[in-house]
Amino acid sequence: MAAVVALAPLAAGCGQDPREERVALGKEVYARECARCHLESGRGYPGVYPNLRGNPIVTLDSPEAVTDIVLKGREGMPAFEGELPEQRIAAVITYIRHAWHNDASGVTPAQVH
Repeated sequence: MAAVVALAPLAAGCGQDPREERVALGKEVYARECARCHLESGRGYPGVYPNLRGNPIVTLDSPEAVTDIVLKGREGMPAFEGELPEQRIAAVITYIRHAWHNDASGVTPAQVH
């Protein structure tokens, strides 16, 4: 019985790194909202939808530029401000800043405004 109780927090995801939780949620949001244009690989369609892999805007030290694009849209990209909760927007930005060997900081819901 003690072993079951001891493992319960692991099964519930307690103690998981908040960034990893955001990455996992962001991957789900990305698949639903972004992959049709930017593809699962993040490579996009040249000249139409930007490649997110190693994209300098995505990997800037500050997430402000990519956050602004996700919130307000750009050219053919729709705006997600008011369409998705801040938690999901932060998650998808964290995901794209982490996926495909991108190595940039995560984003919290407080940074989405």
